[in-house]
Amino acid sequence: PLVTTIYKPKCIGKVSMDSGVISVVDVSHIKVNNDGEINLPSYNLYTAINTELGDGEYNIYECRDDKGGLRKIIIDIQ
Repeated sequence: PLVTTIYKPKCIGKVSMDSGVISVVDVSHIKVNNDGEINLPSYNLYTAINTELGDGEYNIYECRDDKGGLRKIIIDIQ
């Protein structure tokens, strides 16, 4: 069997939060109407994660395998 090496996480950005909730969404499915109201998809293209924390800015990391493929995305809320 082949063994894939996953390399050390690399910081690729930050996420800011004010409500204690981080949302992950496929941006191609966000709809904004003429009044500026945002409608998020309700069918498995959107999730909200309660971090149990207040506002702050948190690092986002990627982990890639030995072929350069993205294997993990980590949001470090510590």
